[in-house]
Order: sequence, then C-alpha cells, then structure tokens
Amino acid sequence: MLILCLVTQMGAAGPLAFVTNQGANTVSVIDLATRTTVRTIGVGQAPAGIAFDRQRRYAFVTTPAAHAVTVIDVAEQTVVNIIKFDGEVLGIAADPVRDRVYIADWYRHRVWVVDSLRLSITGELATGNIPSGLAVSPDGARLLVANRDDDTLSIFDLNTNTAPQIIGVGHAPFGVTIAHDGAHGYVANVKSNDVSVVDLKKKRTVATIAVGDAPYAIAEDTRGRLFVTNQQGGTVSVIDLGAAHEIRQIPIGDYPEGIAYSRTLNRIYVASWFDNTLTGINLDTLQREAPVACGDGPRAFGEFITEP
Repeated sequence: MLILCLVTQMGAAGPLAFVTNQGANTVSVIDLATRTTVRTIGVGQAPAGIAFDRQRRYAFVTTPAAHAVTVIDVAEQTVVNIIKFDGEVLGIAADPVRDRVYIADWYRHRVWVVDSLRLSITGELATGNIPSGLAVSPDGARLLVANRDDDTLSIFDLNTNTAPQIIGVGHAPFGVTIAHDGAHGYVANVKSNDVSVVDLKKKRTVATIAVGDAPYAIAEDTRGRLFVTNQQGGTVSVIDLGAAHEIRQIPIGDYPEGIAYSRTLNRIYVASWFDNTLTGINLDTLQREAPVACGDGPRAFGEFITEP
C-alpha cells in the first residue's frame, strides 16, 4: 500500500533523502525514519543528479535542461544559489577530502570542478564522450568518470592532476561507484546488462557480472554486496562480491534509477522514475518495504541520502 507523503514545514530527525523529481522540477526532502516528506523544494528545470558537499552543508542539484546547478542549504532546506554552465550538466559527485564538487558536462566531453564553499567554477577536466556517472574514492585520491558512448572509464589521479588513465568496460557505462575501502570501482553498463569490476590499483577490469535489463546505478552495503537498479527490468540486482555473481533480483517498481545506502537505517533506497516512488529494501531480509510517494519523475542520480 502506498504511503502518502505529507508536506510540512517541520524539521526531521532521521536520515534525509533529497529526491530529484524531473517532471515536477522539485526536490522531495524525505525523512527516512518516519517515511514522510518534510519539504518540497522548487528547483530548476528537469532536476536529475544530486550530491552533498563534504561538510553536508549544501545539496547540489543538476538541472540539465537549464544548464545549471541549484544549490540547496541542507539545514534550512531552501535554495541559496544557482550556478550556470554553458553545457548540459547531469552526473555529479562530491570530493570527501577537498571542498570540491565534480559535475559531468553531457555533450562537451568534460567534468566541471566547482568550489563548494565559494559556489563557483574553478576548472575543468577533459573526459571521453558523454560523461555520465561520477564517483570519488573515500580518500579523495581518484575520480572515476563513466564515458557512455566510448564504453570506457576515465580514472583521474586527483593528487597529481595528471592526464587520466582510460580503460575499457561494458557497453554504455552509466552509473559508477567506488568500494568503501577504495580498492575497486563498479560500473553499470546499460546496454550490455552487466557490471564491470575495476581494480583501481592495477587500473584494469577484473570481472564482469551479469545483472538485469538496462542496469543504471549502483550502491554498496557493508556486507560485501552490490545493489544495481535495472531500468527496463523494474528490479534491483543483488550481487555477492565474494562470489562475483548475482544472487537475487528484487522487484522494485517501474523504471528504477537512483539508488543509495543508509548506514543508520540499514536500508537501500531506490527511486522509481515511472512510479513516482522511493522504496526501501531491508538488508537483513532483502525484502522491499512499502513505497513512499515522491513528485513526478524521481531520478535521484547520485548520493541522495544525508545521515545525521
């Protein structure tokens, strides 16, 4: 049964999900502990990607159609700035060590570097064709960029600022994440229906794991498992990394996209674009919970959960 979201002006005690609603031009702020919406924030046209700066002060929301990033004050849950670009920005990731946010420019083959304190553009990095998902290692040493139309992954050394190493992955890579220990990167390949496992020290693909139909984004729990949204399949694949294979597919909703992990609640959360919902998965039972209603067209592409 669908749990309706009540829009209030009250604060929230639990972990918060900031869900981008592409069709509604809004962000739903959902208290995950109570499963209610505490605020709906108007942002730019067709919001998609999201990331929080390392201090969790701001949420940065990409709005590709508006060629901009909307900056939301997390505590006040209000828009405080809009950063304009001359390209179509989508994928986004924050640096956990430096005050930087990295933003993929969809058609211009580059990643913008933004100062997350001054809220200004400070540089750019050249990538492959159609840079999509981004991820930064926990130690801030590496930036990974999935180049969708090149079937490659760019690996940037953020300490040396040297040219990236380019490695081959599957067909049409999109979402990417990095293991908690920083040893491996994981890439969802939309058109080859698999996940590439990349050894970040050796800088090469070491395994390819078959998943569902049109894998889009990836999250990792703390038990050696990956969770992958399969857009066309309406499922989430569960991967046992020790065995390097899929162990289950969980029916989740129509066209699942964004996915993120809450350590506080021990849940994986999935935004289903065509269902207008956010659904939790209990990691003890691997059972889906009752969905929470969001705005029209939730994407939530990126790390959309902030913990207390």
